[in-house]
Amino acid sequence: MIPRTEIRVRLPILRAQRRMSQRQLASFAGLGPNTVSALERGEAQGIRFDTIARLCEVLTCSPGDLFELVDVSHRIPIFGGDDEAAILRQRLGETDDDLIDGPSFLQALVDRRS
Repeated sequence: MIPRTEIRVRLPILRAQRRMSQRQLASFAGLGPNTVSALERGEAQGIRFDTIARLCEVLTCSPGDLFELVDVSHRIPIFGGDDEAAILRQRLGETDDDLIDGPSFLQALVDRRS
């Protein structure tokens, strides 16, 4: 498993709790609407401390309320490895002990889509 975490901005949740639009938040915080939109979409490359302070002032929250740490780890199956069948079984939601091979995995995916 590759351990990985991301910091996500919780602006949409905080805005919704306060019944505020992106434009309202931007206006009250003295920011551009595109800045708020980029932060919410996760497309901002960074955020300045004064921007955090403005958002916290308008949303009456602390900096820690604006962000959350999310585990985005992804376990990559090693085909032919000891854990291959268990990982594939977990992804397919199966619990039996039947061996899962390539053709049965593909068939299970097709069956789930139909």
